Amino acid sequence: MIKRKILNYLKGNNKRDDISHLIKRSNITIGKNSKIQNLSIYISEPIAGVNYITIGDNCMISGQIIINGKNAKINIGNDVFIGENTKLFCRESISLKNNIMISWGCTIIDTNAHSLHSVERLNDVKDWIKGDSHKNWDVVKSLPIVIKDSCWIGFNSIITKGITLETGSVIGCGSVVTKSTQPFGVYGGNPAIHLKTTD
Repeated sequence: MIKRKILNYLKGNNKRDDISHLIKRSNITIGKNSKIQNLSIYISEPIAGVNYITIGDNCMISGQIIINGKNAKINIGNDVFIGENTKLFCRESISLKNNIMISWGCTIIDTNAHSLHSVERLNDVKDWIKGDSHKNWDVVKSLPIVIKDSCWIGFNSIITKGITLETGSVIGCGSVVTKSTQPFGVYGGNPAIHLKTTD
């Protein structure tokens, strides 16, 4: 058993055990017929019995989920696809509704992660070395992200804090979304701008 775990770790196949552990601790719930593969989950200070991540039915989820806040919450609805190497970094709240496709290599982050003021960043590296709980998050801005039904996010796109992608929004590959969208709008560029409407 120990040999198998070591081999799995060396092969990079240890993620299933991590998720099983989180399910047992009620930190994550996964709906019916959902396929979780190549998903890495990191929770900075997990507390048994606290649900940080909810995944609905009929989802295919890969990539990386990072929970960095004791009250952080990620809700993923039904029929959601998240591709390989996509990262969800949650300090406050990320909500994905239903029938959403997120391609590979995307970043969805609800926080600046650091202060905009250099003097407030002076100890960030030293604090991170000591551990997540030592970082001063009081000087860091975070705002919830909401991605509504039937959105499609192209590969290597970035969704920043405080954004709402309205129903049916399409984000072109490599886009950086810094403003909320209109329903059924197609957006692209850095920063992403409205290109057209589909419906």
